[in-house]
Amino acid sequence: MGLHQVVKFAAFNIPPGDMPLLVLGTAFKPGNDSAHFCMPTSVVLDAEENIYVGDGLCNSRVVKFEDDGYFEASFGTYSIERGVLGLMGQVTDLAIDLERQIIFILDNILKQIQTMKYDGEFINVFDVSQYQNTIKISYSSDMDALVVLSTYGMESSMFIIDPISGGEISFVDGGTQGFSSLVSIPGNNTVVVGSRSGMIIMYGDNKTVINEPVNTTKLDDELTVESTEVKTVDDGLSKLSPLIHYLYIPGLLSGKPEDTEVDAIEFIRSHIVMVVVALGVFLVMSVLAICMAMKWCMSSASRREYDRCLMSDDSEEEDVLF
Repeated sequence: MGLHQVVKFAAFNIPPGDMPLLVLGTAFKPGNDSAHFCMPTSVVLDAEENIYVGDGLCNSRVVKFEDDGYFEASFGTYSIERGVLGLMGQVTDLAIDLERQIIFILDNILKQIQTMKYDGEFINVFDVSQYQNTIKISYSSDMDALVVLSTYGMESSMFIIDPISGGEISFVDGGTQGFSSLVSIPGNNTVVVGSRSGMIIMYGDNKTVINEPVNTTKLDDELTVESTEVKTVDDGLSKLSPLIHYLYIPGLLSGKPEDTEVDAIEFIRSHIVMVVVALGVFLVMSVLAICMAMKWCMSSASRREYDRCLMSDDSEEEDVLF
């Protein structure tokens, strides 16, 4: 963001090992033309790997490039007027629906989300002012829904909204986790969020709902379903990595506290280790500081200066030179 650039690297090859495959924008030179950005916030790719840059905190536009970096077009105009297609106060974040070929544009200044086709035609605008400080959005193809991340101080919430109408489908209370990033992962209605404390938390639905017909009757060689029974199967979920703090919370769509399950033992154990290490470092530093202070005081020329150095001079005896 501060470089005013967008940089593309090959998968799993990041600096300093390899050079970037593509660089868009000019380092430390903000602007609003085809070669300059001003604090870009986000990037999405379509199925043909065309690049859409959310530009940004200073500019109010979406810039489209081909996969080789060739500039195609810029969409959007700055304005403080809410609810007007194509007018934006800021491009806070982008999300993309590959099936419908729609780009979602979050504007935290005007408290709205606009939808735009790949060719720059603006379709709709949603009012999200009821969600206070919206900082991230992500489209989930599994849920066919847009996930909106809202934070206020350390309090965080996720709102699941319809990508067509903008109506709210569900709500997830993140408590005081301090969410700062959001990614939707295909499969099992999974959403991963990152907190300001460095914790990675996964929300998802690990239950597969199967509708099976029961009490059926056969009439004229056709199967008539009188009722259906909903069965729930627990598919489970494995941990991503033992090197990160990990919490798995099922039941994203329900948003009910009783449906959540937290791996508290791992969380507590990791934080106890951190506290013990911090106390050990503090004790070592304290001992070193005391030893250095005593060594400094031992260089005093007299007994009184030595006592004063140690802040223990409460006598009126005559000073004695060492």
